[in-house]
Amino acid sequence: MKLAIYGAGGLGREVLELAQEINATESRWDALCLVDDNPQFDQLNSYPIVPLNALIPDECEIVIAVGEPSLRRTLGQRAFEGGFRLATLVHPSARLSRSCTLGEGCVISYGAFISCDTVISRNVHLQPNASLGHDCHIGQDSIISSYANLAGKCRIGERVFIGMNAVIREATAIGDDTIISMGAAVFNDIAPTMIVMGNPARAIRPNIDNKVFK
Repeated sequence: MKLAIYGAGGLGREVLELAQEINATESRWDALCLVDDNPQFDQLNSYPIVPLNALIPDECEIVIAVGEPSLRRTLGQRAFEGGFRLATLVHPSARLSRSCTLGEGCVISYGAFISCDTVISRNVHLQPNASLGHDCHIGQDSIISSYANLAGKCRIGERVFIGMNAVIREATAIGDDTIISMGAAVFNDIAPTMIVMGNPARAIRPNIDNKVFK
């Protein structure tokens, strides 16, 4: 079985290294490649870069490797419609409770921690050293950045981006398509489609175009 990493940018390179480290411990995939539907190069670090339509669904599984939540959704749907299965990747150093639940296509990076009875939906990416408390729920296609710390019972919507070193109080709800900026300290619920900054965190404007990276 081949692993195809959908995204050949910076996050794609990180996921490539993650897959290499997983393979070093369990030999899970026979081959690795990167996917770009409009490739500028034909390889990266000796690994081929190919368009999605060059792959055969029965011979490979896909993992999404882009940091923009709305694009994660688009690429995940494109892979699904092409008949591909999404792979879930967990770094050997991550600490996961036996009672947590991971959806299809999740990426859990090195040093990440997931506590008991937390549910992570489809196609979510946890960056290195992110921490999720007990009984959290993370909506699909979301990004939890490095060193973000969510206390217990948080409810995170779909396509949410939580920046580096952000902290979220227990039992807080974050609406769909919201951006929590790096270093924010969130004490109260946040409505959907907002951009949030500061300590204490406040919504500063709507996330009109549903994009993190301009």
